[in-house]
Amino acid sequence: MSKEVKKKPNNSPKSSRDLTNSRTGEQKEVKPKLPEQERNLRLLADLDNQKKSYLKEINELVKYSNERLLQRLLFFPDNYERALQVSQNEKDPKIQNFLTGFRMVLTEFQNILKKEGVEEIKITLCQDVYDDKLHHALEVEENNDYPEGTILQVFQKGYQIHQRVLRPAEVKISKPKEAEKERKE
Repeated sequence: MSKEVKKKPNNSPKSSRDLTNSRTGEQKEVKPKLPEQERNLRLLADLDNQKKSYLKEINELVKYSNERLLQRLLFFPDNYERALQVSQNEKDPKIQNFLTGFRMVLTEFQNILKKEGVEEIKITLCQDVYDDKLHHALEVEENNDYPEGTILQVFQKGYQIHQRVLRPAEVKISKPKEAEKERKE
């Protein structure tokens, strides 16, 4: 009597990442099928992430939407401040009353700019150092009293809107005199 040996079926699960094509011998990577509930949860999470990204983008657009208009209106405080500086020593009471109103209008405009997120780039003369992101150097003065790049004068104020430069400040900066540079080398 001969015994027939029956092969037991291989019930061991194949790894989902290790499927081999019997004809070509190539391995294919197959992702396991997710249960429908988990798949739906992932789709909802993706949708939620897209929504958050979209809202962030919309908020950025709204935040900076008036940037160009505000940039064009910056002449207003510049000119008002110049006019106030020129007429500071005026003694005539009528002109002084007029200047008081002038200051009030300037203050109101500056408050509007603040409400829109516009702030002046603060500069302390002879202490702050030139930063090409915040400043634009119009002049360079040879000066050995201050370190290189020290801001010596502000020609035009700079402004930022929500920490983004709206207009860089125009400044004069220091540079060591040539004779001093040669001695150091």
